[in-house]
Amino acid sequence: MGPILRFLAALAVGAGGGALFLEIGAPLPWVLGSMAACAIASVAGLPIQASSATRRPMAAVIGVVLGSSFGPHLSAQARDWIVPLAALPFFLASAALLCVTYFRKVAQFDPATAYFAGMPGGIAEMVVMGAERGADERAIGLIHGARIFLVVFILPFLIRLDHAPVAIAPSAAVTGEVADWSLLLWAVGCVVSGLFVGRLLRLPAWHLVGPLAVSAAVHMSGLADFRIPGWALAAAQVGLGATIGCRFVGLTVMTLLRTLALAAGSTLILLAVTFAWAAGISALTGLDPVLLTLAYSPGGLAEMSMVALSLALEPGVVIIHHLTRVVLVLIGAPLGFRSRGIREGS
Repeated sequence: MGPILRFLAALAVGAGGGALFLEIGAPLPWVLGSMAACAIASVAGLPIQASSATRRPMAAVIGVVLGSSFGPHLSAQARDWIVPLAALPFFLASAALLCVTYFRKVAQFDPATAYFAGMPGGIAEMVVMGAERGADERAIGLIHGARIFLVVFILPFLIRLDHAPVAIAPSAAVTGEVADWSLLLWAVGCVVSGLFVGRLLRLPAWHLVGPLAVSAAVHMSGLADFRIPGWALAAAQVGLGATIGCRFVGLTVMTLLRTLALAAGSTLILLAVTFAWAAGISALTGLDPVLLTLAYSPGGLAEMSMVALSLALEPGVVIIHHLTRVVLVLIGAPLGFRSRGIREGS
């Protein structure tokens, strides 16, 4: 079976999982259900596959949806988010220190692998940086993949325990009905031009951030106020969940369990640090602790923004914080590794 058929099979499995989670009333059902179903199918050896290339169109659609949540109102709120953004480097440093120590002492990883496995950055960036410095890139990729899987799966349920129920349907503020076909050309244009701009400027997560930036610019400038059909967003969420679940293709049950166990330890550390910082900043500023938790959470930008969207919170705030986190880790991780190497060698 070729890669295209394997990807279509993954989408079918993911859609089935999403429909099941929708039926039982789970939060963010199309993402979480697809992710869980494809993870199980991957370990079971079913012929499914979803690479980073197949993820890009799904991420682009989600980027356009998230961009449509931007508007002039965010400028008025900018002053409220100075403190959380200023505290973000200190949060990242504390989280990284604890996780790197955990992987070094508990997991017994070598220094380079422990360092890049413990960084709260993106999978691709940490794998590339780690490989260039002699780390075990497979271990780094598996740990980060499992970490994102666990955070995306666990956090919506934890939030629902202390928050209003997560909406099942996509927010009406960012999705439309079939009657909005006349404005769909704007969405398609944002996807195409956003992918081009993101690739040209080499933006982090360019296939998501490029369309997001173009969509945000269109909405904030007042050029158009288009909406993505709800069915298109659901399909993109299924594809997003499938790509996360398919990261476990080829793993044995024992390898998966060991990876999940190690990642669970670091995830608990990261979530504890996230909750502590969110609670502290909320007490200091009066900002919504749930929104702060999503802004600081160690999950993916797209996934955490979708959780904010489903809770009728401000996804733009989550996006800004996660983009800042990505940039800070990209800049800080190599510098921290170099200074750590100097200390170890002295």
